[in-house]
Amino acid sequence: MKKIFTIVGIIIWFNSAFSQQASDYFPEQTGFLWEYKVTPLDSLNNPVNSESFFRIDTFTVVTNYEGRLANIILTKMGPLETILIQPYTDSLFINTQGTNGFEYFSISRLEEFLIELDSLGLDPNFSFVDFFTSLQDWYSVYRFEAGVGSEHTYTLISVDTTILTYELRFKYEVTRLQDETIQTVLGSFDCKKFFAKWQVSTFLGPFEVPLIWIEDSIWIAQDNWIVQDIIPTKHFDLTLLGFGIVTIPGFETKLTDEIVKVESDESTPDNFVLEQNFPNPFNPSTRISYSIAENSFITLKVYDILGNEIATLINEEKPAGKYDVEFDANNFSSGIYVYRLQSGNIFETRKMILLK
Repeated sequence: MKKIFTIVGIIIWFNSAFSQQASDYFPEQTGFLWEYKVTPLDSLNNPVNSESFFRIDTFTVVTNYEGRLANIILTKMGPLETILIQPYTDSLFINTQGTNGFEYFSISRLEEFLIELDSLGLDPNFSFVDFFTSLQDWYSVYRFEAGVGSEHTYTLISVDTTILTYELRFKYEVTRLQDETIQTVLGSFDCKKFFAKWQVSTFLGPFEVPLIWIEDSIWIAQDNWIVQDIIPTKHFDLTLLGFGIVTIPGFETKLTDEIVKVESDESTPDNFVLEQNFPNPFNPSTRISYSIAENSFITLKVYDILGNEIATLINEEKPAGKYDVEFDANNFSSGIYVYRLQSGNIFETRKMILLK
């Protein structure tokens, strides 16, 4: 009997020691870059390539965020012509612990839409902004050791509320699907595949009746994290609730090689140079250097990660030369900031990190 327990113990230890950890799937080093092409899907879920846009994510820093050690990803979206020179406008937060990958759910991307919903005055006693703000938290979205198939679906959020006279349930569920190998422009990836579903239901007696839902299929590759993400277009008949036919547009997000990286001395004149701030990271001040070769009206501005202008360091005409300017961040909180030098239609953008 003792031998049996010993063998069982060894098997348990072996499985634990060699099970795939969530950290195996996330890049090890900051500076990792993801470049995606995002294509809208029409009513039949065919790609509308003429309306495609691009997205760049960059793994920037590891720091504590809302009680967890977070891998912080800066993200931006835009047309191919300007995506390289646009500032990063939002952040994603990823935490890996054991065999689980956590995401921090934030309303930052939804806030404008939620404010618009509240402005419709559907129910003066209900605030969409307040409701979804209450759901902001870390969720173990990617459970790499979960069983495969719908019978192993796990629920991350299930909250009941009332809007007007309707009892509604907001639910967020995830299912791990069979591993899949996908082909991308950057090669073949062996992926863990997950199916996430946001759903709003009502009740008819004891029965839960789905009203509207968003489905999201996600492919995650070792050392690369998300390499593909597809959300199909959905149509819902909400006539009984007074809303008619509601369409939620779909998108496919795939790795791309269309974003051509251009060194700064190719994208801007040789005489227009914005250097990386030093030191970086910094606390509480840092030096920013730049050069111009002719008399120019120059602006040098600092933005937070949401694109809000927080400081103007230079806003005047300058003769040719090399300049240094000090940025004092005593009054700002830790985080990622973007600074941008502009002269006419020529500009360069860089990011910096304040750590207090």
